[in-house]
Amino acid sequence: MWIVFANAKKRKARLVMTVAGIAIGVATLFALLASSAGIQRGLEREIGGLGAHILLLPVGCPYTLTLALMQGADTLAYIPQDRLTDVRAVSNVRLAVPVVVGRVRVNDAMTPLYGTTDEILQLKQWGVTRLDGAVVGSDAASRLGLSVGSRITLSFYAQQEAEVVRILPRTGGRDDTFVFVPLEVAQSVLALADEVSAVLVQTANVERVAQTRQALGRLANLQAVPPSEVFDMLVGLFGSMASTLMLITGVAIVVGVLTTMNTMTMAVYERKAEIGLLRAVGATRGDVFRLFVAESLWVSLVAGVLGVGAGYVVTQLLPRTTGFGLAAAPHFSPSYVGICLLVAAGVGTLAAVYPALMAARMEPIKALRAL
Repeated sequence: MWIVFANAKKRKARLVMTVAGIAIGVATLFALLASSAGIQRGLEREIGGLGAHILLLPVGCPYTLTLALMQGADTLAYIPQDRLTDVRAVSNVRLAVPVVVGRVRVNDAMTPLYGTTDEILQLKQWGVTRLDGAVVGSDAASRLGLSVGSRITLSFYAQQEAEVVRILPRTGGRDDTFVFVPLEVAQSVLALADEVSAVLVQTANVERVAQTRQALGRLANLQAVPPSEVFDMLVGLFGSMASTLMLITGVAIVVGVLTTMNTMTMAVYERKAEIGLLRAVGATRGDVFRLFVAESLWVSLVAGVLGVGAGYVVTQLLPRTTGFGLAAAPHFSPSYVGICLLVAAGVGTLAAVYPALMAARMEPIKALRAL
């Protein structure tokens, strides 16, 4: 190790460039792992937060409509409210909760609005017995300066007033950004008389969800979508994006391997005299081989540690929402550190094999001529 450190001090500029090359690849890998895990956890939270076994949506792209529902954006397609009678008549339907979503002005600040009925209280634990006022998410309350008892003005196509009856504790999900109000209030503000954006269906028997979905899907101008299907689609979509990013990360790691290999090869040529002296005083070919592998491995592990630190910093600077506007903070796991350090160690070992073999095969007499 003394020889390793001595040579590192002699070639500081080259060492810095080699470490930087490996660290960039490791940082990219760490950020990708943490971000991908955060996206998946965020999707699980948001889909689970709907509280429904089946989503009843108007005709259109089910994934776009579901995302609009989760974000509080206008779905631009609606279900006639009188269809609720047909939905509730389907066998195994325990709850059919109508929902209206859209962005409106709440005290002159554009905010996602979620209109629904008292039945939502069987899906979400809000600590109120009736939805007879506004239930406000923690982020929305903080941004708007609201507290229990505050009066808010909702306006868009029409204007309504409501009293804040509950401020929800922070969940880390999209519910934190919503203002929840009675269905008729949201319909009035959004000019959606007798229309809803979606219906959240909860079944009496979970084992019969598939049959219930088929029955609901036969209703005219409606589509029944299990939240799990939407989750699988979104995970697959983000997975394809992650695969592309992983390919880019792989290229960066390969560049790190080649950079380290080039550095170590140059070091072999520059240190012929040192290799000759080591062999002359009794060092075996195995000793020389291990010396160069240890040097490359040490450089790579240092780069790995720096890369993990840089990756952590980068993920803290990334937006906390995905491209679809869903909350997705990065998720960190000790296993990601282990993976990144193993990759760094692999880079160092792989890059050192050829230069170390060159050094080990060098004849002592020829090497000593460099003195």
